[in-house]
Amino acid sequence: MKARSHGFTLLEVLVVLSLLGVLLSLIAGAILGANRAMAKAERYSMALDEVRASQNFLRTALGQALPLAAGAGQSALEGQPAEAIFEGDGQHVRFYAPLSPSLGGGVYRHSLELVGQRLQLTLARLQGQALQPHGEPQVLLHRVQTLQLSYRGLTPQGQPTGWLDHWPWPSRLPRGVRIDVRLAGRVPWPLQSVDLRLDLSGEAGAL
Repeated sequence: MKARSHGFTLLEVLVVLSLLGVLLSLIAGAILGANRAMAKAERYSMALDEVRASQNFLRTALGQALPLAAGAGQSALEGQPAEAIFEGDGQHVRFYAPLSPSLGGGVYRHSLELVGQRLQLTLARLQGQALQPHGEPQVLLHRVQTLQLSYRGLTPQGQPTGWLDHWPWPSRLPRGVRIDVRLAGRVPWPLQSVDLRLDLSGEAGAL
């Protein structure tokens, strides 16, 4: 009597191959899901870093705002109205402040505004009484849905104001600037309020 040969039947091979296919599909799905989660976490981390860097820069720049303006000395000599040292409304703010030596040093006019969905900064260096363009506009924040800037300080009569959506005294520095931003996505923008360190609100009107 012949011994029966041992092996797999075609049906058994097909079942094993089907199970391997299912297992490989599950593994591939898990790897793809992990990659997507990592990419999502990386995007969130980058957006969070962008918010932190923007808030740190704005806190430093606005906190060091100076009562300066291009052409101020010449305008005063010629009897012309002095250039604005600080301009601000709900979507735009312009002021003069120094840059750190690591970024080039010197005093610059900072122009911050919302362009499309980007919070954009444009710099111009103050050379004597003249302004010199400095580089290309820089994007501080992406995916900005709304921007609301507010200001508080002292009136020319020395009375404190509440938060205003427009700074009506361009020859005076406000005492504080509030920045409210709403971003697309899950990254929040904590409401930021910056106090100007150089408080010359009372004297600025005489410049």
